[in-house]
Amino acid sequence: MEFLQEMTAEFLEWLFAFLPNLGKALLIFVVGLYIASLARRLVQRTGNKLHWDSTLAAYLGNTSRYVLITIFLVAALNKAGFPVSSLLAAMGISGVIIGLGVRAEIANYFAGVMMLAARPFRQGDLIEFGPPPQIGLVREVCMTYTALDTLDNVRIVIPNAVLWRNRIFNFSTHDRRAIRIPITIPYDVNVDWVRDIALDVLARHPAVLNDPAPAFSMSDVTANDVRALLVAWSSVDSMNIFGDVIIQMRKELAVAGLAVTVPGKDVDLKREE
Repeated sequence: MEFLQEMTAEFLEWLFAFLPNLGKALLIFVVGLYIASLARRLVQRTGNKLHWDSTLAAYLGNTSRYVLITIFLVAALNKAGFPVSSLLAAMGISGVIIGLGVRAEIANYFAGVMMLAARPFRQGDLIEFGPPPQIGLVREVCMTYTALDTLDNVRIVIPNAVLWRNRIFNFSTHDRRAIRIPITIPYDVNVDWVRDIALDVLARHPAVLNDPAPAFSMSDVTANDVRALLVAWSSVDSMNIFGDVIIQMRKELAVAGLAVTVPGKDVDLKREE
C-alpha cells in the first residue's frame, strides 16, 4: 500500500513537472506548422512571379515546408524531454539502411530534380530520347518518372534516371521544324525538270509552309550523278510529312519517266518527323 502511494506520488510529481514542457512543445510544433505553410505559399508565389515552372515551384514549396516541419518537430521533442540525440542517431542508421535498398528510386528522384531545374522539355512537348530511339508526347512529369504517349498511341513510363542520362531531342522547342530530303539525279536527267516536280509536290502538301517557301539546292557532284537537297518547313504539330511527300514525289517522277532516287541516302524517318 505504501509502495503504491509512493509510486502515485512520484508519477504525479513527474506529470506536473512534465505538463508545462509538453504544452510548450505542442505550442512550438503548432507554430512550426503555421510557419511551414506560410513558407510554402511564399515560395510558390515567388515562383509564379518569376515565371517558374509550376511543377518546380510546387516541389520547392513542399520541400521548404517539410524541412521546417522537421526542424520544429525536433525542437518540440527536445523541449518535451525526449532523447533527441539518440533518436536522430537511430534515424540516421535507419536512413542509411533504407537508402541502400532504394538506390534506384533515389537516383530517379534526383534525376527528376535535375530535369525540373534544366527543363529540357515540358508537358505536351514532342521529344525523342535514346539510344535506342524512342519518340512520343510528354503526358506527365513526376519526380521519379516521366510518361510519354508514342506516335502509335502507346503509353510508356520511363524512370527519370534513364531519361536524364540519355540524349533528349525536343521537337517542340520552336514553332517550326525543317524537313530535309536528299535527291540523287543521274547526269542524263534534266535537273530543272526534277526540281519543278519536287517543289510542286512540296507546295501542294497542306502541312508545308509557304513562308519560308520550299527550296531546292545542289549539294554535291560525283562522277556518276549530282546530289540535291530539298528543304521545306512545317509546324511542329504536323506529322508524317516526310513519308507523304516521298511517296508522292516517287509517283510523279516515275510517271514523268525520270530515274531519280528519292531519298538519295539512308534517312532516319523517325528523326525527320
